[in-house]
Parts: sequence; structure tokens; C-alpha cells
Amino acid sequence: MRKIAIANMKGGVGKTTTSVNLAVGLAMQDQRVLLVDMDPQGNVAHSLKIRASQNTVFDLMADDMVLENVIRRQVRPNLDVIPSNNLAFGLENRLAGETLREKIFARRMRHVTDYNYVIVDTSPAMSLLTVNTLLYVEKVILVVSMDQMALIGAVQSLAGLKRVLSVFESPALDIYVLPTIYNASTNGSRETLAALKDDPDLGPYLLPLYIRKDVKVSYSAASKKSIWEYDPRTRAAEDYSRLVEFFLEGKEVDFCAGKDKADAVPETEQIAAQA
Repeated sequence: MRKIAIANMKGGVGKTTTSVNLAVGLAMQDQRVLLVDMDPQGNVAHSLKIRASQNTVFDLMADDMVLENVIRRQVRPNLDVIPSNNLAFGLENRLAGETLREKIFARRMRHVTDYNYVIVDTSPAMSLLTVNTLLYVEKVILVVSMDQMALIGAVQSLAGLKRVLSVFESPALDIYVLPTIYNASTNGSRETLAALKDDPDLGPYLLPLYIRKDVKVSYSAASKKSIWEYDPRTRAAEDYSRLVEFFLEGKEVDFCAGKDKADAVPETEQIAAQA
């Protein structure tokens, strides 16, 4: 079972869009997928038209609710979801006195083994929920939209991630940097992608693919559909299909094979060719 978090400390970079479409895309390929929303904004529920007024990640974390009661089964074929809502904003205070509160999510999820993938959408902050996520997953996709502020957010996220792993003496994670909202016709996108490739911290983790800017991504979210349900002929559908294939075909294993996780170097030439 592969456990993957989608992260960046800056909002508006495409975390939820990537979480939803990666999860749905893998499910469409006959993989059993659990999508967990660890963001109190609860955008996963909105994106997939799920009622999330009760029995959410808040109840799982704060009240030790039985996992079966918080999972929404078959939201899409092969896709189950644990939604979130704004009650999760109160978890920091609610769990203040808990022992090892940073590992509550891992404890709650310890018996979950019947999925091929667990995808976790995180909040745009190094919050208690995000720390819980990092101490549960094995892989992290840092989503970076093609603007300088998102690049700064990704650098901060990577530094925060490494601090969390160090403090809790947690095993190293496989890290992947995914450029999103890329528009080859603008200097801003091209310059940000170039800066990302050259960045000494993020560059080594850069994936050999990116997600192009596509207005239909917003339309699909507003319609409460994945990009393939809304329009499978879009650029975004094509790009997210590549991301699904990257994990489905085990390319993420080759990405880090034979190298230290912190020193892995991707084939960024493919990005340069597409740019």
C-alpha cells in the first residue's frame, strides 16, 4: 500500500485539485484508493459532492470514532473518502493534552491495509494535521504553481518537512516536486520553472512532468467532478493522466532507485523539452 501526501504551505497552488484527480485517476485504473482530507477547509468534499457535516476527520482524530463510520464508501468506483470540515480547525486545542498527538492519525490508520493507495490532502500550513500526515505517509508530492510565492512556499514546506522528520526521528520520505498551472506562453511560468530546476533544495526532486494551466480545472471543481468526468480531452486531463501513470507504472521507484532519498535526481530534460 502506497501512502502519498500532497503538500505546500502556500494555498491556491493546486493541492486539492491534484489530490482529487490523482485519487480518481488511480481508481479509474482499477486501483483501490482511499482519499483523506486533512485540510479543515474541506475542499475534497466540495470537489466530489460529498456531505461532510458530520463523521469527518475531526471525529476520527478527536473522538477515536470507528474508521468505518468516517469513510464514505464508493464515492466513485474504487474510491473511498474520509472528508473534512471546519471543525478540524479546533483540533490543535482539542488534542493539546494528548500523548504523542503528532502520531494520532498514524495510530488511527494502522489497521488500514486493504487499499492500493492512500492519498492525503494537507492544509497550507505546518499544522498539527500536516505533521500527523507527514508521520504517516511514505511519499510527499510538493505541488508548486508557477509563481515565485509558491516557490518560496515549497522551499519552506521542504525545510519544515525535514525538521519534522528529524525531530521525531522518522524514516526519510520519498519527495517529488510537481509544477502546476504552467503556461508556456508567459515569461513568469518559464522563469519560475527554470528557477525551480536550478533551486538547490527543490531541483533534485523535480518530477519529469508538469500540469499545464487549464481553465477547465476550475470548471470541473465547480461542477463537483474530476477532470476526466468533466472533459477527458483537456490538457489537464492529459497531464494528470501522466501523473497517474508515473505512480501506477512504478516510475517513482526508479526515480529514487539506487540513490539516497535526499539526493535523488530526476530526468528534468523531459521538462525542458516540453517547455
